[in-house]
Amino acid sequence: MKLGIVGLGRMGNAIAYRAIEGGHEVVGFDIDKEARKKVEEMGAQVTDDLAQVAAETRIVWLMVPPGDVVDDVIHALRKHLKVDDIIIDGGNSHYVNSIRRAQELARDGIFFLDCGTSGGIQGRGEGFCLMIGGDNATYVKVHPILAAIAAPGGVGYIGTSGAGHYIKMIHNGIEYALLQAYAEGLHLIKEGTFKDEVIDLEEVTRVWNVSSIIRSWILDLAHNIYREDQQELKRVSGEIAESGMGKWTVEDARKNNIPVRVIDEALKIRAWSRETGGNYATKLVAMLRKQFGGHPVKEI
Repeated sequence: MKLGIVGLGRMGNAIAYRAIEGGHEVVGFDIDKEARKKVEEMGAQVTDDLAQVAAETRIVWLMVPPGDVVDDVIHALRKHLKVDDIIIDGGNSHYVNSIRRAQELARDGIFFLDCGTSGGIQGRGEGFCLMIGGDNATYVKVHPILAAIAAPGGVGYIGTSGAGHYIKMIHNGIEYALLQAYAEGLHLIKEGTFKDEVIDLEEVTRVWNVSSIIRSWILDLAHNIYREDQQELKRVSGEIAESGMGKWTVEDARKNNIPVRVIDEALKIRAWSRETGGNYATKLVAMLRKQFGGHPVKEI
Protein backbone atom coordinates (compact mmCIF):
# COMPACT_ATOMS: atom_id res chain seq x y z
CA MET A 1 0.00 0.00 0.00
CA LYS A 2 1.01 3.65 -0.32
CA LEU A 3 0.97 5.97 2.69
CA GLY A 4 1.39 9.72 2.86
CA ILE A 5 2.93 10.97 6.10
CA VAL A 6 2.65 14.62 7.14
CA GLY A 7 5.20 15.47 9.83
CA LEU A 8 8.56 13.71 9.65
CA GLY A 9 9.95 14.51 13.09
CA ARG A 10 11.06 11.86 15.58
CA MET A 11 7.76 9.97 15.60
CA GLY A 12 6.84 10.60 11.95
CA ASN A 13 10.27 9.32 10.94
CA ALA A 14 9.67 6.15 12.95
CA ILE A 15 6.23 5.63 11.39
CA ALA A 16 7.77 6.00 7.93
CA TYR A 17 10.53 3.54 8.81
CA ARG A 18 8.06 0.91 10.03
CA ALA A 19 5.85 1.29 6.96
CA ILE A 20 8.79 1.00 4.54
CA GLU A 21 10.24 -1.99 6.41
CA GLY A 22 6.80 -3.58 6.14
CA GLY A 23 6.93 -3.35 2.34
CA HIS A 24 4.75 -0.26 1.86
CA GLU A 25 5.50 2.90 -0.11
CA VAL A 26 5.76 6.25 1.70
CA VAL A 27 5.30 9.80 0.47
CA GLY A 28 6.59 12.10 3.21
CA PHE A 29 5.91 15.80 3.79
CA ASP A 30 7.69 18.19 6.13
CA ILE A 31 8.66 21.84 5.90
CA ASP A 32 12.04 20.93 7.39
CA LYS A 33 14.55 19.97 4.69
CA GLU A 34 16.67 17.84 7.03
CA ALA A 35 13.64 15.86 8.19
CA ARG A 36 12.73 15.16 4.56
CA LYS A 37 16.28 14.10 3.77
CA LYS A 38 16.37 11.52 6.59
CA VAL A 39 13.17 9.87 5.37
CA GLU A 40 14.25 10.03 1.73
CA GLU A 41 17.41 8.12 2.68
CA MET A 42 15.16 5.34 4.00
CA GLY A 43 13.58 4.95 0.58
CA ALA A 44 10.59 7.29 0.78
CA GLN A 45 9.46 9.82 -1.77
CA VAL A 46 9.45 13.27 -0.12
CA THR A 47 7.93 16.64 -0.87
CA ASP A 48 7.34 20.09 0.61
CA ASP A 49 3.98 20.33 -1.17
CA LEU A 50 0.86 18.95 0.55
CA ALA A 51 -0.96 18.85 -2.77
CA GLN A 52 1.55 16.29 -3.99
CA VAL A 53 0.91 14.09 -0.95
CA ALA A 54 -2.82 14.12 -1.75
CA ALA A 55 -2.13 13.40 -5.43
CA GLU A 56 0.20 10.47 -4.76
CA THR A 57 -1.77 8.50 -2.16
CA ARG A 58 -5.30 7.87 -0.87
CA ILE A 59 -4.19 7.43 2.78
CA VAL A 60 -2.55 10.26 4.74
CA TRP A 61 -1.13 9.85 8.25
CA LEU A 62 -0.79 13.04 10.31
CA MET A 63 1.98 13.13 12.91
CA VAL A 64 1.90 16.78 13.92
CA PRO A 65 1.38 18.57 17.27
CA PRO A 66 -2.20 18.44 18.59
CA GLY A 67 -4.50 21.45 18.38
CA ASP A 68 -4.78 24.06 15.66
CA VAL A 69 -1.92 22.57 13.66
CA VAL A 70 -4.00 19.46 12.95
CA ASP A 71 -6.92 21.57 11.74
CA ASP A 72 -4.61 23.71 9.61
CA VAL A 73 -3.11 20.65 7.91
CA ILE A 74 -6.51 19.07 7.33
CA HIS A 75 -7.80 22.33 5.86
CA ALA A 76 -4.81 22.51 3.51
CA LEU A 77 -5.19 18.87 2.47
CA ARG A 78 -8.96 18.89 2.14
CA LYS A 79 -9.06 20.89 -1.08
CA HIS A 80 -6.85 18.26 -2.77
CA LEU A 81 -8.35 15.04 -1.36
CA LYS A 82 -10.88 12.88 -3.17
CA VAL A 83 -14.00 11.04 -2.07
CA ASP A 84 -13.13 7.90 -0.04
CA ASP A 85 -9.64 9.18 0.81
CA ILE A 86 -8.53 8.48 4.37
CA ILE A 87 -6.85 10.69 6.98
CA ILE A 88 -5.31 9.07 10.06
CA ASP A 89 -4.38 11.33 12.98
CA GLY A 90 -1.64 9.53 14.89
CA GLY A 91 -0.88 12.39 17.30
CA ASN A 92 -2.12 13.11 20.81
CA SER A 93 -5.26 15.00 19.80
CA HIS A 94 -8.18 15.56 22.17
CA TYR A 95 -10.86 13.00 21.39
CA VAL A 96 -13.55 15.70 21.20
CA ASN A 97 -11.66 17.31 18.31
CA SER A 98 -11.33 13.93 16.63
CA ILE A 99 -15.09 13.41 16.71
CA ARG A 100 -15.59 16.87 15.19
CA ARG A 101 -12.98 16.31 12.49
CA ALA A 102 -14.51 12.98 11.48
CA GLN A 103 -17.93 14.61 11.13
CA GLU A 104 -16.59 17.54 9.12
CA LEU A 105 -14.58 15.38 6.73
CA ALA A 106 -17.51 12.99 6.24
CA ARG A 107 -19.41 15.81 4.52
CA ASP A 108 -16.85 15.60 1.72
CA GLY A 109 -16.85 11.81 1.69
CA ILE A 110 -13.43 11.65 3.39
CA PHE A 111 -12.85 9.10 6.14
CA PHE A 112 -11.02 9.98 9.37
CA LEU A 113 -9.41 7.55 11.82
CA ASP A 114 -8.10 8.70 15.20
CA CYS A 115 -5.10 6.63 16.21
CA GLY A 116 -3.71 6.63 19.73
CA THR A 117 -0.01 5.88 19.28
CA SER A 118 2.12 4.50 22.11
CA GLY A 119 5.60 3.03 22.23
CA GLY A 120 7.86 6.05 22.38
CA ILE A 121 11.14 6.15 20.54
CA GLN A 122 11.52 2.38 21.01
CA GLY A 123 8.50 1.91 18.74
CA ARG A 124 10.74 2.43 15.74
CA GLY A 125 12.46 -0.91 16.26
CA GLU A 126 9.93 -2.85 18.32
CA GLY A 127 6.70 -1.56 16.78
CA PHE A 128 4.00 0.67 18.21
CA CYS A 129 0.78 0.11 20.11
CA LEU A 130 -2.02 1.57 17.98
CA MET A 131 -5.54 2.26 19.30
CA ILE A 132 -7.94 3.06 16.44
CA GLY A 133 -11.24 4.92 16.46
CA GLY A 134 -13.51 5.58 13.49
CA ASP A 135 -15.29 3.67 10.76
CA ASN A 136 -14.64 -0.07 11.15
CA ALA A 137 -14.63 -0.79 7.40
CA THR A 138 -11.98 1.91 6.93
CA TYR A 139 -9.93 0.35 9.71
CA VAL A 140 -10.08 -3.02 7.95
CA LYS A 141 -9.05 -1.38 4.66
CA VAL A 142 -5.87 0.17 6.11
CA HIS A 143 -5.08 -2.68 8.50
CA PRO A 144 -2.06 -3.92 6.46
CA ILE A 145 -0.31 -0.58 7.00
CA LEU A 146 -1.33 -0.39 10.66
CA ALA A 147 -0.04 -3.92 11.23
CA ALA A 148 3.32 -2.98 9.73
CA ILE A 149 3.64 0.06 11.99
CA ALA A 150 2.50 -1.78 15.13
CA ALA A 151 4.30 -4.41 17.16
CA PRO A 152 2.97 -7.95 16.48
CA GLY A 153 -0.59 -7.94 17.78
CA GLY A 154 -0.22 -4.30 18.82
CA VAL A 155 -3.07 -2.76 16.82
CA GLY A 156 -6.74 -2.84 17.70
CA TYR A 157 -10.03 -1.30 16.65
CA ILE A 158 -11.44 0.46 19.73
CA GLY A 159 -14.72 1.96 18.56
CA THR A 160 -16.36 4.89 16.79
CA SER A 161 -14.69 8.24 16.07
CA GLY A 162 -12.82 9.64 19.06
CA ALA A 163 -12.48 6.28 20.83
CA GLY A 164 -8.86 5.77 19.81
CA HIS A 165 -7.71 9.11 21.14
CA TYR A 166 -9.92 8.75 24.21
CA ILE A 167 -8.23 5.47 25.16
CA LYS A 168 -4.79 6.98 24.50
CA MET A 169 -5.73 9.92 26.75
CA ILE A 170 -6.54 7.59 29.63
CA HIS A 171 -3.42 5.54 28.84
CA ASN A 172 -1.36 8.70 29.40
CA GLY A 173 -3.20 9.46 32.63
CA ILE A 174 -2.26 6.03 33.92
CA GLU A 175 1.30 6.65 32.76
CA TYR A 176 1.45 9.80 34.94
CA ALA A 177 0.46 7.81 38.02
CA LEU A 178 2.77 4.87 37.33
CA LEU A 179 5.81 7.06 36.76
CA GLN A 180 5.15 8.98 39.96
CA ALA A 181 4.66 5.80 42.02
CA TYR A 182 7.95 4.27 40.87
CA ALA A 183 9.81 7.56 41.36
CA GLU A 184 8.47 8.12 44.88
CA GLY A 185 9.32 4.58 45.95
CA LEU A 186 12.89 4.87 44.67
CA HIS A 187 13.20 8.30 46.27
CA LEU A 188 12.21 6.77 49.62
CA ILE A 189 14.76 3.98 49.24
CA LYS A 190 17.48 6.52 48.52
CA GLU A 191 16.70 8.96 51.33
CA GLY A 192 14.62 6.89 53.81
CA THR A 193 15.53 4.65 56.74
CA PHE A 194 18.47 2.94 55.03
CA LYS A 195 19.91 6.07 53.39
CA ASP A 196 23.22 5.73 55.26
CA GLU A 197 23.85 2.33 53.67
CA VAL A 198 23.81 3.78 50.14
CA ILE A 199 21.61 1.04 48.71
CA ASP A 200 22.45 0.21 45.08
CA LEU A 201 19.38 1.31 43.11
CA GLU A 202 20.69 -0.33 39.97
CA GLU A 203 20.57 -3.66 41.80
CA VAL A 204 17.17 -2.93 43.33
CA THR A 205 15.59 -2.18 39.95
CA ARG A 206 17.31 -5.19 38.38
CA VAL A 207 16.01 -7.70 40.91
CA TRP A 208 12.52 -6.15 41.00
CA ASN A 209 12.27 -6.59 37.26
CA VAL A 210 13.08 -10.30 37.27
CA SER A 211 9.86 -11.76 38.65
CA SER A 212 8.30 -9.30 41.11
CA ILE A 213 4.69 -8.14 40.99
CA ILE A 214 5.82 -4.62 40.00
CA ARG A 215 8.10 -5.59 37.11
CA SER A 216 7.51 -3.52 33.97
CA TRP A 217 9.09 -1.70 31.04
CA ILE A 218 9.12 1.52 33.10
CA LEU A 219 11.14 -0.28 35.75
CA ASP A 220 13.50 -1.55 33.07
CA LEU A 221 14.04 2.05 31.94
CA ALA A 222 14.68 3.10 35.55
CA HIS A 223 17.32 0.37 35.73
CA ASN A 224 18.94 1.83 32.61
CA ILE A 225 19.11 5.24 34.28
CA TYR A 226 20.74 3.87 37.43
CA ARG A 227 23.14 1.75 35.43
CA GLU A 228 24.39 4.94 33.78
CA ASP A 229 24.27 7.28 36.78
CA GLN A 230 24.05 6.41 40.48
CA GLN A 231 24.47 10.03 41.55
CA GLU A 232 21.66 12.31 42.71
CA LEU A 233 20.69 13.33 39.17
CA LYS A 234 22.34 16.65 39.97
CA ARG A 235 22.74 17.61 36.35
CA VAL A 236 19.00 17.78 35.59
CA SER A 237 16.08 19.85 36.79
CA GLY A 238 13.11 18.20 38.47
CA GLU A 239 10.64 20.04 36.24
CA ILE A 240 8.26 17.64 34.47
CA ALA A 241 6.59 18.76 31.28
CA GLU A 242 3.29 17.33 30.05
CA SER A 243 1.37 16.95 26.82
CA GLY A 244 -2.02 17.84 28.30
CA MET A 245 -3.48 14.34 28.13
CA GLY A 246 -3.26 13.84 31.89
CA LYS A 247 -5.24 17.03 32.37
CA TRP A 248 -7.85 15.88 29.85
CA THR A 249 -8.11 12.54 31.68
CA VAL A 250 -8.86 14.24 34.99
CA GLU A 251 -11.35 16.61 33.35
CA ASP A 252 -13.20 13.70 31.77
CA ALA A 253 -13.27 11.82 35.09
CA ARG A 254 -14.78 14.83 36.85
CA LYS A 255 -17.36 15.23 34.10
CA ASN A 256 -18.41 11.61 34.64
CA ASN A 257 -18.14 11.73 38.47
CA ILE A 258 -15.46 9.03 38.53
CA PRO A 259 -12.67 9.42 41.12
CA VAL A 260 -9.12 9.32 39.74
CA ARG A 261 -7.31 10.56 42.83
CA VAL A 262 -3.93 9.01 42.05
CA ILE A 263 -3.83 10.38 38.50
CA ASP A 264 -5.07 13.76 39.74
CA GLU A 265 -2.31 13.89 42.37
CA ALA A 266 0.35 12.95 39.79
CA LEU A 267 -0.92 15.81 37.59
CA LYS A 268 -0.68 18.26 40.51
CA ILE A 269 2.86 17.10 41.27
CA ARG A 270 3.91 17.89 37.70
CA ALA A 271 2.52 21.43 38.05
CA TRP A 272 4.31 21.76 41.42
CA SER A 273 7.59 20.58 39.87
CA ARG A 274 7.47 23.36 37.27
CA GLU A 275 6.86 25.97 39.97
CA THR A 276 9.57 24.77 42.37
CA GLY A 277 12.09 22.77 40.37
CA GLY A 278 10.79 19.57 41.94
CA ASN A 279 12.75 16.98 43.89
CA TYR A 280 14.60 13.70 43.41
CA ALA A 281 11.42 11.85 42.44
CA THR A 282 10.37 14.37 39.80
CA LYS A 283 13.91 14.36 38.40
CA LEU A 284 13.57 10.63 37.96
CA VAL A 285 10.19 11.03 36.22
CA ALA A 286 11.73 13.59 33.86
CA MET A 287 14.56 11.18 33.07
CA LEU A 288 12.12 8.32 32.49
CA ARG A 289 10.13 10.46 30.04
CA LYS A 290 13.37 11.11 28.18
CA GLN A 291 14.11 7.37 28.11
CA PHE A 292 10.83 6.26 26.59
CA GLY A 293 9.73 9.32 24.61
CA GLY A 294 12.87 11.30 23.93
CA HIS A 295 11.29 14.22 25.80
CA PRO A 296 13.81 16.96 26.61
CA VAL A 297 15.12 17.30 30.15
CA LYS A 298 16.06 20.70 31.48
CA GLU A 299 19.74 20.80 32.41
CA ILE A 300 20.95 22.61 35.51
